[in-house]
Amino acid sequence: MNSNIGVFYPEMPTAIGPVIPYAEAARRGGHRLWFGHSSTVDSHLTMAGLAGRGYALPFGSAVALYPLFHSHGFAVQAQSIGRLTGQTYVAGVGPGSTAFQRAVFGAPMNAPVRQAGEFLDQVKTIIPGPLQTGPADGPERVDKLFGSVETGLGVLRPSMARCAGNKAEWAITWLTPEQYLEQTLIPEMRSAAAESMRPAPRVASVVHAAVRRPGRDPRQLAHAAVGAHLAAPHYTAMLRSAGVPADPADPWAGAGELVSSNTYLFGSADEIVDAMTRLQERGVHEVVLNVFGVSKMYGAGHAVEDLEEILAVAGARSAESLALPEDAAPYVMSARTEAVVAG
Repeated sequence: MNSNIGVFYPEMPTAIGPVIPYAEAARRGGHRLWFGHSSTVDSHLTMAGLAGRGYALPFGSAVALYPLFHSHGFAVQAQSIGRLTGQTYVAGVGPGSTAFQRAVFGAPMNAPVRQAGEFLDQVKTIIPGPLQTGPADGPERVDKLFGSVETGLGVLRPSMARCAGNKAEWAITWLTPEQYLEQTLIPEMRSAAAESMRPAPRVASVVHAAVRRPGRDPRQLAHAAVGAHLAAPHYTAMLRSAGVPADPADPWAGAGELVSSNTYLFGSADEIVDAMTRLQERGVHEVVLNVFGVSKMYGAGHAVEDLEEILAVAGARSAESLALPEDAAPYVMSARTEAVVAG
């Protein structure tokens, strides 16, 4: 599996057919396929449907809104995805916005960060131990008969970063500028993990991107992709704390700031991969590509074209980095190794 890059399905699923091109792109490159929360066709059921169609991929949620789930039901769904795919499922959750919480409960949650940690604790008590893996295991140990589940938290601000450090195997970010990740969120995760004497969570960063093509306006693409987020107080507060001036009253201006700060990636496929590499150098384990702006403005075909072009460049670079120099000595299998293989 190419653990450095993930693919994000950019819409709420409405049927299995529209998801297939993204699943195919993920499968060809060995990438994880991520879904957001869905109130149309359930994301977990979509993953199960893909597995039934032969796309038994590593999946991830970025993120499911845990106020809508009972911890037992969520845990059963999560372990079902692991078992049906034989892969690692990253079960990411988040509390949602205060407006969402008000709609669900009649008022904002009193302690959404603490409750997020408690929710993960409850989920972990339900999922059997052999299905739980984490960073301490090094390379993922996955029983292909049963798969595995790793928990994640959606992280925007330091308080949730600390909670992820204390409780989760993954921290999942969205619209987070690279310096804010490196200088604020990742140090908080690592510090909290050290205090809890546990490994720091891996970081998956969902990044919106579009390939530069004639007639495309990056500001329009960014606004199409995340205009609703740029009108949300909790996202704009995070962006302002990261040095990106964003006002929920003016999402159009915020879209321009995302482009100028390189938070929304727009350029050639090579330039986008350069930016993804910088994120990895700053501590991101998996850059999750989201081409929603292109899909919304130009259709799914153009979005998948962008996605495949970016993945092709990333794959070519990865292959180059693994290539042996021409004068490298050939590897000779030892007799002991041959015996082990033969046995």
